[in-house]
Amino acid sequence: MIEEAPNVVTEDGLRGLLADGYLIEVVCKEAAEKRHNSWYGTWVIRAVHEDGRDDKMLVTSRSYLKIREFKTIVGLVSFLADMGCKTASIPLEEGGRMRHAAPGRGPEPRTGPVLVKDN
Repeated sequence: MIEEAPNVVTEDGLRGLLADGYLIEVVCKEAAEKRHNSWYGTWVIRAVHEDGRDDKMLVTSRSYLKIREFKTIVGLVSFLADMGCKTASIPLEEGGRMRHAAPGRGPEPRTGPVLVKDN
């Protein structure tokens, strides 16, 4: 059996991390633009712990470590709903980040916009 790399997680692994207190962080990699009635851009998902330790990028599979990208807001919101999120707040500008919690995990962690400090 293939073990997951330390800094990545699959969709199934993400479900387990959410149960352990991790948050989903949506990161906008390419600014969103409206075309007709749909919004397009590039977003990736990170699993982050509220205390800042051990963040992981969502990948497509364990055997092929490619970062999973979402190209439409509809696809991204569908993914968040499948993960158990009851609301979705999507950053539209490149570099924007928003955190989401899965319900039913005890005390609700802080979600919403994230101030990112460059190292």
